[in-house]
Amino acid sequence: MSMYALLRSSKYPPTKEQIEDNLAGNLCRCTGYRPIIDAFGVFAKTDDSFYTASLSENVNGQAICPSTGKPCSCRNETDVDANESSLLSLVKTYLPSSYNETDGNAYNEKELIFPPELQLRKIMPLKLNGLNGIRWYRPLKLEQLLQLKSCYPDAKLIIGNSEVGVETKFKNAQYKVMISIMHVPELQTLKMEEEGIRIGSAVKLAWLQMFLKKVIAERGSHQTSSCQAILRQLKWFAGTQIRNVASVGGNICTASPISDLNPVWMATGAKFQIIDVNNNVRTTIAKDFFLGYHKVDLKDDEILLSVILPWTRPFEYVKEFKQAHRRQDDIALVNAGMRVHITEAEGSWIVSDVSIVYGGVAAVPLTDGKTESLLVGNKMDYGLLDEAFNLLKEDTPLAENAPGGMVEFRSSLTLSFFFKIFLYVTHEMNTKGLSKEGLYVASMSAIQSYTRPFTIGTQGYELVQQGTVVGQPMVPLSATLQVTAEAEYVDDTPTPPNTLHAALVLSKEAHARILSIDDSVAKCSPGFAGLFLSKDVPGANSIGPIRFLHKKNIGPIIHDGEIIGIVVADTHDNAKAAANKVNIKYSKLPAILSIEEAIKASSFHPHTTRCLSKGDVELCFASNTCDKVIEGEVLVGGQEHFYMEPQCTLVWPVDSGNEIHMISSTQAPHTHQMYVANVLGLPLSKVVCKTKRIGGGFGGKETRSVIFAAAASVAAYCLRRPVKIVLDRDVDMMTTGQRHGFLGKYKL
Repeated sequence: MSMYALLRSSKYPPTKEQIEDNLAGNLCRCTGYRPIIDAFGVFAKTDDSFYTASLSENVNGQAICPSTGKPCSCRNETDVDANESSLLSLVKTYLPSSYNETDGNAYNEKELIFPPELQLRKIMPLKLNGLNGIRWYRPLKLEQLLQLKSCYPDAKLIIGNSEVGVETKFKNAQYKVMISIMHVPELQTLKMEEEGIRIGSAVKLAWLQMFLKKVIAERGSHQTSSCQAILRQLKWFAGTQIRNVASVGGNICTASPISDLNPVWMATGAKFQIIDVNNNVRTTIAKDFFLGYHKVDLKDDEILLSVILPWTRPFEYVKEFKQAHRRQDDIALVNAGMRVHITEAEGSWIVSDVSIVYGGVAAVPLTDGKTESLLVGNKMDYGLLDEAFNLLKEDTPLAENAPGGMVEFRSSLTLSFFFKIFLYVTHEMNTKGLSKEGLYVASMSAIQSYTRPFTIGTQGYELVQQGTVVGQPMVPLSATLQVTAEAEYVDDTPTPPNTLHAALVLSKEAHARILSIDDSVAKCSPGFAGLFLSKDVPGANSIGPIRFLHKKNIGPIIHDGEIIGIVVADTHDNAKAAANKVNIKYSKLPAILSIEEAIKASSFHPHTTRCLSKGDVELCFASNTCDKVIEGEVLVGGQEHFYMEPQCTLVWPVDSGNEIHMISSTQAPHTHQMYVANVLGLPLSKVVCKTKRIGGGFGGKETRSVIFAAAASVAAYCLRRPVKIVLDRDVDMMTTGQRHGFLGKYKL
């Protein structure tokens, strides 16, 4: 879908960089990216001769490789004889096609156009009423927006829903009034002015990227240093899909302490224009806007109108920095925006203005005031470095228990970022002949922005003679269905009439005793049909490969996310809402949270000790005959199986409830049959489990999927109604146990 959208929206063949950037943010768990990139590579703007030439044709004196479709020396034209002509014709059918051969003109079927009725549709203001008194508004003018804000001061303003969506889905936040501002033209301004660039608060980050590229191309580089810094930072901001919907104002007003852009806005001297419900406009500088953790200088009757990004002056340098676990689509450990302005005074070039702002080291982006004061009025030379580093440590302290951990590493990053801009400015002044201090060759990499090279990969395989089956490249049977989104999975299965949807009630404690379970509020929730606990299990409440848990009555909770019960309701959303309303009171017990703690407490699963032994190991070490003894330990963290399709099962009763059928996303349907029969107290002949295709498993749907099928089966069996359970990703990761970690101690 991402590639199709790129081709349909591009007037010209895309470049390799555009293709790879467009795919950023997509996940592939099993196929791997090399064949995907190879398949899409035929659309890239490149030399079509590589894709259209036959094997018998040479390109620049070289033959075409049958594995890659590109020139190589592995197979000369003279080596090809008549006996291999059939092989060549076979290989040729697998060569990529040129862009001209793969565009719409080559197909008999015409591509569907974008529906004209949607293009011509007149956008109207909207007012939608939802459940529990929730209201959604869509104004089309700033005046309408301000009127709504006057009536509902606490309303949430929505553009891409990238932050509010997380709050409502994962934090169970409730907002009674939400206002979509994505169609207010006054908030979508993007224009160049005398002072700088005016950016509307509702401008999408992807739009800002395109506009900044245009500005940089039209304006002198000395004016656009800030624009270049913002553009470079946007490249590593989330992913393409997020930038397509997230807005400038949304990111600013969220006031995340690890926002990639807010430190740069502050460092560049950007100004924020704010308007209230009475049309009064005030301007504040970015440095004064952020007051605390997720708290900004906006009153309830005000909204952010626009951002003014000033032009930079000659010899003014702006740099952005970000360090994360991964380069793409990852939140920052520490980020920063820095600006240095150099001017001439009495024959020397000194720092006349400087701004240093860090993110990820405090509740708000942190300004390094002491270091700024040190630099102003002094030359940017190596003599200042030691003193500047000492002041940086004072200005950006990180406590040992600072949220996010990695305190020493993050502290070192604050110094590293400053050192990089110091080297950058020093190099720029030296290349302009304004300073004699240059950089060592080893330091040059510190001032160069990272540019990821294009993905390179080849696949080599030997084709056998035509007419044989083994060894021939074949397209998987379901590939066409999968790439066209026509493949059906469990969640796509049509549900029988009266189907109920299930959600799990999970423990919020790692080790605790349950004092009480109150479902009175949940029972009043819309669509509620029932809550089922361990006491409702008809058969044996023993599920999974470790069979020592026989809970007929609710006993102590032994892990966070343990399934306490299952709620069923008429819709998936209503089931989740009702499950969240089940009130459970706990008495906390001491918890063991690591392998080391378990060893110290001698807390082990019974009957799980396995030992491979040969010879007398202790006698060998005690004999002192070993030349060398090496010992240590290895810790391997746990892993998530991370299948694309979450755990899901559809269960329905048959024969008046005396038989249970199900369709499950599982790697072990027989295991489902056995455990569900055991839980319901039915013979195996009365339980039928089917599976068609699963969206990934990797071992995570062998035994881990059983408990969800069993829970849904209990509800279906008791109510004599079909029940469908589809886990959200966070619930899936919380409840399936993952691949456990290892701690190994060795002595050789």
